[in-house]
Amino acid sequence: MNTLIEIPGDRTAAKFAYTAAGVGMAGVATLGAMYAIEVPKKGPYVFGTINDVTGGIFFLTSIPVIVQVHHRLRRTPGSDAAIWLVTVASVAGSASSFLLVSKKLGFPVSTGISMGAMVVQAGWFLLAHRSLLKSGDFPRDLARLGQAIGGAVVAALPVAALAASKKAPAWIRWGVGGAGIAVGAAAWVAWPYWYLLAARHLNHHR
Repeated sequence: MNTLIEIPGDRTAAKFAYTAAGVGMAGVATLGAMYAIEVPKKGPYVFGTINDVTGGIFFLTSIPVIVQVHHRLRRTPGSDAAIWLVTVASVAGSASSFLLVSKKLGFPVSTGISMGAMVVQAGWFLLAHRSLLKSGDFPRDLARLGQAIGGAVVAALPVAALAASKKAPAWIRWGVGGAGIAVGAAAWVAWPYWYLLAARHLNHHR
C-alpha cells in the first residue's frame, strides 16, 4: 500500500509532523555545528543551547504524530500501554531539555533522560512499523523507514556505549563503538525525514 486511508485527525497531525521535521533538521544542524565549532573550543555553547531547545520542541511535536500512527495499529492491551509509555517518555525528554536550558537540571541527568526517551520512541518505531508493514494497510515506504530508524537506534546505542568504556581495548572503543555511533547518527539524521514523509502522507497529497 502506498497511500493512507484518511481518518479523523490526520491533517492536524500532519501540521505537527511538518513542525517536527523542521525542528528535527535544525536539531541535526545545530548538533553538528556544536561538535564541529564549540566542543573543540570548549564553548560558549550557543549551538548547543539551540539544540537543547529544538530537542524539547521535537519531543513535544512528535507526540500527536505518533498517536495518530498508533490509531492505525490493532488495539491490544500491549499497544495501548506502549502509546502511554511513549507519550510519558516524550514529555519527560522534552522537559529535561528545557530544564537543562534553564539550568534547573545538570547535563548528565538531562542527557540520560533524553536518551532514555529516544530509546523508548525508537523501540515503539521498530515494533509499530513492523506490525504496520505486515498489515499492508500502511504506506510501505513510511513503514520501512520507521522500522529501520527504530531498529538502528535500538541496536546502535548499546554498541556506541563501548566508545565510552575506558577498560575496553582501543580497537573495540573506536572500531566497534565508533561503528555504533555512526549507525546511531545516521538514524538520528534520518528521523526528521520520516516526519516529513509522514506529514505528506497524513496531509493526503495526491
